[in-house]
Amino acid sequence: MPELDKEEQKAFIDELMKLNELKGASKKRLIKYLGENYGWDKKKVQFKLKRSIIAEKYAQSKQ
Repeated sequence: MPELDKEEQKAFIDELMKLNELKGASKKRLIKYLGENYGWDKKKVQFKLKRSIIAEKYAQSKQ
């Protein structure tokens, strides 16, 4: 997938934030990082995002 410009990246990030009911700058940075690594492929980014959220919740429960 071709690189997205700033506005397209913002729309992509906002869409995933709303879809997953996420808030905060750290989650936006995570989505941007995943998007850059996986070519802004929505399915791949969504999968990796869910996995990272699950791992984060698991780590918090073990503290």
